[in-house]
Amino acid sequence: MSDPQSPEQGRTADRPGISWPGSTVRAEPALVGAVDMHVHGYPDVGLEWRQRTDDLTLVRSARDAGMAGIVLKSHFWPTMDRALILASALDDPSFTIHSSITLNPLIGGIQPTTVEAAAAHGAKVVFMPTWGSVNDHAHGGVVRRQVIDKILPAMGKYLDRSAVTILDSSGGVRPEAREVLHVAKERRLVVSTGHLSTAESVKLVEAAADIGHDRMLFAHPFSPSINASATLIEDVAAAGAMVEMTAVLTMMPHAPVHIEDVYDLVQRLGSKHVVISSDVFFDWLPPHAEMLRMIIGQLRALGTTDEELRNLFVENPRRLLAP
Repeated sequence: MSDPQSPEQGRTADRPGISWPGSTVRAEPALVGAVDMHVHGYPDVGLEWRQRTDDLTLVRSARDAGMAGIVLKSHFWPTMDRALILASALDDPSFTIHSSITLNPLIGGIQPTTVEAAAAHGAKVVFMPTWGSVNDHAHGGVVRRQVIDKILPAMGKYLDRSAVTILDSSGGVRPEAREVLHVAKERRLVVSTGHLSTAESVKLVEAAADIGHDRMLFAHPFSPSINASATLIEDVAAAGAMVEMTAVLTMMPHAPVHIEDVYDLVQRLGSKHVVISSDVFFDWLPPHAEMLRMIIGQLRALGTTDEELRNLFVENPRRLLAP
């Protein structure tokens, strides 16, 4: 897998749009060179939980929309092998499929050796625990309520004894979590806060800043299980983390985030401190690239400039994922 192609190298000239007989869909300029840092492939939770497309169709549609790459995420399993197979099948060096690992309890939780092994297999992003975090379990997070419990009915009792926190009994960051940050710094990996609590996220970002690790991502802070205040988000950004906003939260039936919230956050923090990703997890939602195209159009309608859109979708992800 090669590095993403520079957006200046003429992707729109190569692919002016997705064509059907008699018609052409115009490409979205702000997607040219973009990288989606939060892409759930299929399967994730299980074969019963369908996605909108298969993985190869997903990456082809993102590539054809002008994007330069994705980060393939799974709530359950490492994605390094899948990313390699997809890259081989796509066979397009202009598009990079970055892989990741999520430190949920099924793969051992917060384990520095696991992160080292993931990096040796090509992982570029480490997600802190999601459904397996103490915080998410306590809130009965959306993945648990709407997906996991229906497919894996024993999960609730398992998490009663196995849910993960990065904090020790005195409220400090556990040594193994600090060691994960050291591994991430050495291997130039992005660390996402996953579904950690706000207190955990703040302390993790501060611990990263202490050792000079500057590839931190504060994951979807407006999601119901995190519910960070605007002031706290500003503090996390000031401590050196990029803030992730996900398109999916603006498109749920009872949306916890409105597009105006995303726009306001970008204006408050500045576009150089925010990443927007898709985080598609339901088969009724549009494919990932289309989700991003839709939120780009909404943000533009609210007054977001082309330069700001480029930061949100192209420059910031590429800076985090740089070799």
